[in-house]
Amino acid sequence: MSSSKPNIVLVMADQLTAFALSSYGNTVTKTPHIDSFAEKATVFENAYCSYPLCAPSRFALMSGRLPSKIAAYDNAAEFPASIPTIAHYLRDAGYYTCLSGKMHFVGPDQHHGYEARLTTEIYPADFSWTPPETYETQTDPEQSQSEGPAPGVSSVDTITDAGPKVRSMQMDYDDEVIHRACQHLFDRNRHGDSRPLFLTVSFTQPHDPYVSRKEFWDLYSDQDIDLPRVPPIPLDEMDEHSRSLYYHYGLNKFDVTEPIYRRARHGYYAMISDIDQKIGKLLRTLTECGMDDNTAIVFTSDHGDMIGERGLWFKKNLFDPAIRVPLMLRWPGKALPARVVTPSSLLDILPTVAALAGIPEHVIATRFEGRSLLQRIRGDTASQSVYAEHLDGGTRAPRVMLRKGDLKIVHSLEYPTQLYNLADDTNERVNLAQHPDWKTTTETLLNQVNSMWDLPQLKTRVMRNQRIRQLLMRSLGKGEKRNWEHYPDPQRSGTRWVREGDYFPEVEQRGYISYPSE
Repeated sequence: MSSSKPNIVLVMADQLTAFALSSYGNTVTKTPHIDSFAEKATVFENAYCSYPLCAPSRFALMSGRLPSKIAAYDNAAEFPASIPTIAHYLRDAGYYTCLSGKMHFVGPDQHHGYEARLTTEIYPADFSWTPPETYETQTDPEQSQSEGPAPGVSSVDTITDAGPKVRSMQMDYDDEVIHRACQHLFDRNRHGDSRPLFLTVSFTQPHDPYVSRKEFWDLYSDQDIDLPRVPPIPLDEMDEHSRSLYYHYGLNKFDVTEPIYRRARHGYYAMISDIDQKIGKLLRTLTECGMDDNTAIVFTSDHGDMIGERGLWFKKNLFDPAIRVPLMLRWPGKALPARVVTPSSLLDILPTVAALAGIPEHVIATRFEGRSLLQRIRGDTASQSVYAEHLDGGTRAPRVMLRKGDLKIVHSLEYPTQLYNLADDTNERVNLAQHPDWKTTTETLLNQVNSMWDLPQLKTRVMRNQRIRQLLMRSLGKGEKRNWEHYPDPQRSGTRWVREGDYFPEVEQRGYISYPSE
């Protein structure tokens, strides 16, 4: 399988915050394979997702576009087949493109440029996770809890479930992801294929619930788990949006005490160790197939997890634990090990992978908001503006983020503006937006924000799009149904995974097999 073009492997975790890895300063997690990989890679220390939610972030990564530019408004937004992706560009350039694992594609196109897809999705491919309320119909968050959670929303249940399990849905899925990916590499090696390879291997862990096999659970003890860098903030002292999320996730229903906090983060770390072992297996398979020296590997996650910081969990906010992600690139013989502090984005992956494949930027047929990481590897330290947004669930209006240098601003039409100087305030404790000494800076950054987003118009577009999908979902549920799921193995039914109308924590709980002593 010799080729002048490198093979390219994109490895993704799900809901993995950069703060949970020893490569980014964590002193508790045990990730020997990721640590070894990082020692030989370029590590981007300040990498951000563009949306702290699975589907929009992945659509953005694949297309190089901000989610709002392609109507990726929530976890049930369609990813149109007409939008070119990394896989399309590489396939056009002569690559064999293959996907094993989760990409959370929504819509009838479940390939988006991948020639082969080895697994099904773990979550619904239809519009059933469209938020039931648009911005203008949202009730007070305390009242909305009495109506029950929306199907695609995490809840306090997935914190209190934390513990060792023999099996869970996510364990089943990720075991299948790594098995099929490695077996496919072996089979391709046996039969020969002169085309260079673009392989995406995408896991669902360490997404909540925080459960793991004893093999990984027993690597840690509750007493060893680190306390949050920012302790829980009393509800009446939280910023207004954090209070909304507190009720959105049902955190008002259960007191997350320190022992429960430690147990949940314990489970999160155990899942990370599980993924670490799987990454080790993938790297070993590449070596055994003779591909190691001619393969560029990108490792990242779709977004982070608050894992108890500030008393918050999961995602859907714009604090760094929810949007800072690991991002590493190893390219043997081409990129020396290094650490890059200049802010970067998952939107940078499309132009980076295109550059790795030798695809000129003028070939990219649509606009893209990122910039090739290879420029930074080669010493370009020019400042780059990094953008992120949150448009659904737990918010009354779009919220957007701009990071420029050490400054980070979060803005919305419905919530007070937040400004942080991360050089002096890495934990985002001091909001400078209303400080008179920062007035000019705030205005300058807001001008840049307003040049990127028309927030009133964006709010209108989101509501219109959600209403349309609510109508489509109602109509498609009547009469004979057609599903959009992709099943590479027709003998396996879809009942193991989350499908239309399912409340995913309940599906997770159905998949548990407890240890006999429990």
